[in-house]
Amino acid sequence: MAKPKAKSKSHLPTRAPKRTGKRGVRPLDAAEDFETPVKKEPEAETKKPRQARLPQMEDPQIEDLESSAEDYADIRDQRMELTKEETRLKGELLGLMKKHGRTSYVHDGYDIKVIVESEKLKVRIKKED
Repeated sequence: MAKPKAKSKSHLPTRAPKRTGKRGVRPLDAAEDFETPVKKEPEAETKKPRQARLPQMEDPQIEDLESSAEDYADIRDQRMELTKEETRLKGELLGLMKKHGRTSYVHDGYDIKVIVESEKLKVRIKKED
């Protein structure tokens, strides 16, 4: 019977790793990754003029459908931008509630409640007529 090979005492591999051509993990570029983007104030948005339909084009009868679809898409895009702003302000309000150690706040028509399990807010403001 042949003797089993004695295991080397070193924990290092005996062969060099394969050269794959891939670069390893590099440090982050501080100027690029850690700058906070400056938010511009929304300017008065003006609608872009739409190109009129050319007479040689087919299906001139659905021009009103396309116009309506573009109007809808414009309003939808505005709503999506407002959702981002709403999320930011909601997080800010939740942080203020935590800072003041409150789970609810009721005063003069303002009713703010924190739903602890899901980290969400319910805000109601009653306006007097």
